Amino acid sequence: MQEPASGYTWIEPLEAYCFTAVVGLDLDEVIRRLGADPSAAAQRTFDECFWAAYGPQWAQVGIVDGGVLVAEHNGWRAEEAAESLSVGARVACFFRNVRAVMHFVYAVDGAVLADFDPLLETRPVSGRDPWVLEPALAGLPFGLFAAEPSAMSLLERTTGVRVSRAWLNRPQRAVQLPPLH
Repeated sequence: MQEPASGYTWIEPLEAYCFTAVVGLDLDEVIRRLGADPSAAAQRTFDECFWAAYGPQWAQVGIVDGGVLVAEHNGWRAEEAAESLSVGARVACFFRNVRAVMHFVYAVDGAVLADFDPLLETRPVSGRDPWVLEPALAGLPFGLFAAEPSAMSLLERTTGVRVSRAWLNRPQRAVQLPPLH
């Protein structure tokens, strides 16, 4: 039997990213809620979407397993937009920066129900209903040696959207996010 988080060991070498799964909205609506233009898309891989903080920020977007996946390489915009993305939908988002600051957010219909730091905590500690994720947490170790794979498994368990390295490596629809103010 496969360990619960072992399907995501490929993520450990990545330093900075934000993966967001949205269930209940169409692709163009997710793009609009991120402040981007659905008609101004390009084809880019995850690596080609790397944001160096001095130029335009790109995010891969696409339909995966019945949901919309937003993949940001060195970004966090979808994490900041979790509440607005979740109006009329369900959102799970996992963010990690280059300093190993991590944040998992689960939001439904405009409200953050649960959020936590998968490196420092083993379960949600805040949100309107942090216990809502309890069944999905079963068998996920989190912590120093399993934070990233466990958080990715939780994202999949809560949305049905599986993030794969193969999908990220193929050119996907990508949109330029609006500049930071």
